[in-house]
Amino acid sequence: MKKSEAQLLSVWLPLPRRRVFTYALPPGMAPPAPGALVLAPMGRRKVVGLVAELGVPAPEGVAELKEILSVLPEDFALRPPLLRVFRWAVGHYLTPPGEVLRTFLPPALFKEGAAKGERARQRPPVAGFAGGEPPALTEAQQVAIAEVLERSEGFHAYLLHGITGSGKTEVYLRLCEEILRRGRSALILVPEIALTPQTLGRFAARFGEGVAAYHSGMTEAQRLQVWWGVNEGRLRVVVGTRSALCLPFPDLGILVVDEEHDASYKQEERFRYHARDLAVVRAKEEGIPVVLGSATPSVETLENAGRGKYRLLKLPDRATAGHLPRIHLVDLKTHPADPETLLTAPLAAQLDETLRRGEQALLFLNRRGFAPFLLCCGCGEAPRCPNCEISLTYHKRPAAMVCHYCEFQTPPAQTCAKCGSEELRAMGTGTERLEEALQKRYPELRLARLDRDVASGRQRTEEILSRFAAGELDVLVGTQLVAKGHDFKRLTLVGILLADSTLNQPDFRAAERLFQLVTQVAGRAGRHDLPGEVFLQTFRPEHYAIVSALGHDLEGFFARERAQREEVGYPPFQRVVLLKLSGSQADRVERACVKLAEDLAVLFGRHPELRILGPAPAALAKLRGRYRWQVMLRTPKFEAMRRLLEEKLPYFEEQLPPGVALHVDVDPIGVF
Repeated sequence: MKKSEAQLLSVWLPLPRRRVFTYALPPGMAPPAPGALVLAPMGRRKVVGLVAELGVPAPEGVAELKEILSVLPEDFALRPPLLRVFRWAVGHYLTPPGEVLRTFLPPALFKEGAAKGERARQRPPVAGFAGGEPPALTEAQQVAIAEVLERSEGFHAYLLHGITGSGKTEVYLRLCEEILRRGRSALILVPEIALTPQTLGRFAARFGEGVAAYHSGMTEAQRLQVWWGVNEGRLRVVVGTRSALCLPFPDLGILVVDEEHDASYKQEERFRYHARDLAVVRAKEEGIPVVLGSATPSVETLENAGRGKYRLLKLPDRATAGHLPRIHLVDLKTHPADPETLLTAPLAAQLDETLRRGEQALLFLNRRGFAPFLLCCGCGEAPRCPNCEISLTYHKRPAAMVCHYCEFQTPPAQTCAKCGSEELRAMGTGTERLEEALQKRYPELRLARLDRDVASGRQRTEEILSRFAAGELDVLVGTQLVAKGHDFKRLTLVGILLADSTLNQPDFRAAERLFQLVTQVAGRAGRHDLPGEVFLQTFRPEHYAIVSALGHDLEGFFARERAQREEVGYPPFQRVVLLKLSGSQADRVERACVKLAEDLAVLFGRHPELRILGPAPAALAKLRGRYRWQVMLRTPKFEAMRRLLEEKLPYFEEQLPPGVALHVDVDPIGVF
């Protein structure tokens, strides 16, 4: 049916296409406002979409347009501030609008629309808030809280830099307490699902049952129930991971991003957004304060604070009786580690003393599994993942060879696939092997392991952390999951077994990640009245990231790292965009990437400040069965580059051969 422009509307559908769809209004239907959800025909299906704009022109060459089928009730609609956040995300991250919808709206809305939503809404309302006994505040905490609350009626961004154990969470709680007293709501983001129970528990203890969690580990029905509770104002405090960022609060009063430096805030698939940065955008659109908290802020956030974009608030001392732990440097060239336990003599002696005193220890090793790989002693080959360019990790219980990228599993090899040798040796040590070796050395040791293999079950994770907190375990072995935010009263010894393994990664952020990881893990020790000791085992004791961590010297590390980044032109001084191509045929992907690089050179020929690096294979040239090539763009003038890319991306995608996909990653976390 032909319609005038006034009767046409553009609709975002939850599809991975870089386009909007134009529909007509049925006769007699009142025009829905932008942000409304509608039911629209798509082929033989009925799809829930979002009205992006009214009064749009008809697409060229289209004689007739389909009509929308219905408009969902008004309380399904996105409020204007949230719709502006969605639009900003589409433009800034150069992503298909449907991917934003699929990321931030509950999947159940798209499957069953209004009917499922109504059933979720009919569940009993959540009870009101209950009191909790707050601890006394330090002077620095009082100053930080007062400054945020004095300017809480408009948008202001804060960096809350507090050393480990300085009471950042208590600052969040007090801020939320006042925001709730004013009749508004609060959203607290945490980087990992594993951290959600602990943080949720602290907020629930203070505010009662009016607190909810929201993360991808919940069922679709659970997420939809929280979505409705927030939308209707029954849930006024949510603790969640990055997917909680765009919950439909009608009266959001504050937004907190805890551990803002954490790479988990970056979505690495489909819609590649950074929740920390998008949180700042949402706070700006809502006209509310946003607090970014960390003991080890990211270089980009520190630079924003230095330039005055964020106001810096400091918590320089621990909030409890504890002090920062003493960090002892152990040079692995001088003190070789035991090949089984990875303990050097100094760390082993301190562990013996800690256990004798009845205190607890945490041993950090950022490698899962029993051994990183099995090596054939006959020909030197190691079993590799058929889908990825990586060796398979050996797990002993249950026995399996596992790819930690695509989750491919196969029984452990008995003979070498290349030469037939039966002499296969487990090389290196992972957390599973460390756990076994420690149990052999200390038969009576109450020991547990916490890594992603264990954390796949949420109840198991909570059980281990609760037992360790209650003193039912002597030693906790873990990966970076144990480095974040945990508070254990009798933990006095932390051993960092291979501190500098992070430095071997081909990434300009490697030193920053090492400094953050060492500081965060070390910060678990001595948080209360018992003094803490940290033993940092490394082959590179002279590296500036380790020297800075040793002295708890964030300012010194930042100055050194900032100077290096400025010299070579990496963030925060220049912006990076990765254009990634992937497909099942290696030669086709390579040719497409070469062609893309040539087209980009023509497009940006008049922009000498923009550097084009590539085409080049990705560091993992094959991942999940797809070959990967990429082109990196680097420029100090991001907006000009973004506009040109936004205009030309549809053309670039049209030029791709069948089976090759283009993915855009703005501000990538890993660039190689």
